[in-house]
Amino acid sequence: MNQFSRCSQCLAIALFGFALAGCGDSNTPPLGDVQGQVTFNDAPVDGCNVVFVPLEGGRSSSAVTDMDGRYVLKFNATSTGALVGEHKVQLTTARDRVVSDEGTLRDAGRKEVFPKEYNSETTQIVEVAGSDNTIDFHVVGK
Repeated sequence: MNQFSRCSQCLAIALFGFALAGCGDSNTPPLGDVQGQVTFNDAPVDGCNVVFVPLEGGRSSSAVTDMDGRYVLKFNATSTGALVGEHKVQLTTARDRVVSDEGTLRDAGRKEVFPKEYNSETTQIVEVAGSDNTIDFHVVGK
């Protein structure tokens, strides 16, 4: 086999590999971009876990709010958004206390501020359209 043939084969294999890599996104189901804000008694909630669980099944999408209570959902490591359709939404603020191996307190943790109707027994149902979606959660409580 001459050098030209080997080069042609390598080029063909490389092009085939690139073509397959480009096909990966075609398997992504229809998604809608979702962003919004979470507030509790009119104050933004920092560090709130926001999870959209599709009612028809499939992968959930999630985000963590920033200091302004804003979030942008991620579907997976490379795609933003959530599956198009209806979702149950869970908002969770609780986190466990974290202590280092040396016994130093790293994070005091936090109790859940939202009522169970927003997390463990959520009644929050939203519709995600196949375009841009702004979905805010303005929770009022004790």
